[in-house]
This record gives sequence, structure tokens and C-alpha cells, in this order.
Amino acid sequence: MTNENTKTLSVENIGGNLLRLRKEHKLSREKFAELIDVSSRIVYDYEDGFKTPSLDTLVRIANLYGVTLDDILRSA
Repeated sequence: MTNENTKTLSVENIGGNLLRLRKEHKLSREKFAELIDVSSRIVYDYEDGFKTPSLDTLVRIANLYGVTLDDILRSA
């Protein structure tokens, strides 16, 4: 049974949240990639929903922005 309050987890949600957070913090893709130790191409893939960050990378991102993993994973 589905509930209206149930949030779905999807690659697109994660990518959208990563893009929103990066822009809120006024970081270029290149600078963000450097700060989380990945290539800027990988950041593009994350934000556009082609790839999902590893748990280790998600933790680095959460620590960088001072947010919880839930903030990154939840749908808007």
C-alpha cells in the first residue's frame, strides 16, 4: 500500500539534490569535484542521474555541505 507521504529514492532525486546543493553553495562542478575527490565528469553524471555516488562519496558530500544523508537522498 502506498502512502502520500512516502518519498521515493531515485537516481534523479539524488542528482537533483546534488545540483541544488552545489548551486546553493556557489561551487563550480570542477571545484565541487575537487572537494569530494572525483572527476568533474563524474559530478556531471551524478547530477544528471546517469550514476549514483558511493556511500563513501555521499558521506563526503554530506560533510562538505553540513547536511544529512537524508537531505541528499530524499525526493523534493
